[in-house]
Amino acid sequence: MRGKNQILRNTGLFEGIEDDEMETMLKCLGAFSHRYSNGEFLFRRGDRTDCLGVILTGNVREVREDWWGNRTVIADFGNGQVICTDYACSSDPLDVSIVATEPTEVMYLDVGRAANVCSSSCEFHNRLVKNLMRSLAGMSMDMNRRLDQLSKRSTREKICAFLSDQARAAGSSDFVIGMNRQEMADYLGVDRSAMSSELGRMQRDGILEFQKNHFVLK
Repeated sequence: MRGKNQILRNTGLFEGIEDDEMETMLKCLGAFSHRYSNGEFLFRRGDRTDCLGVILTGNVREVREDWWGNRTVIADFGNGQVICTDYACSSDPLDVSIVATEPTEVMYLDVGRAANVCSSSCEFHNRLVKNLMRSLAGMSMDMNRRLDQLSKRSTREKICAFLSDQARAAGSSDFVIGMNRQEMADYLGVDRSAMSSELGRMQRDGILEFQKNHFVLK
């Protein structure tokens, strides 16, 4: 459990909460874990949930499909990242689907218990509520960055905005992304062939170098 506690603390939701407090808090929030196989859906569009999820191991992908089945990749979530916070807080049905892209274990926490006054009067409950609000604010900023990428007019501008954000997140101009070409095209909402051609031109122009999903920005 200590390893899981460290993962939970790294999410920011449990910042400032000690190990001995963690066990009480998890019980208070009705925590439970579930394992998923590669390709298994955690949630499908239209589902509802009262729980946010913390990825303990593995990776999941948030996708949106239109009426004709065209898929857009919204985001990937890996170890220590949180999913469904906004849907759990609003009680609205999901307008996306979430699927495991590898064997994955998720711990679920009841947001309703986190957002309301704790019946056990936990002295550290207020810290969790503040951390939850900080998490929601972070999600809003992430969405703003995604909107900035998608608002770019040309394929090159979208690629540049996306790779710039990836480099900042990695803290280096040399980084690896967790997507293949089709997934990257789906994420940016562009044609795969057009994107691959543009990447080739950008490499010839000396803007970047790449080998599969490994990129170096110049």
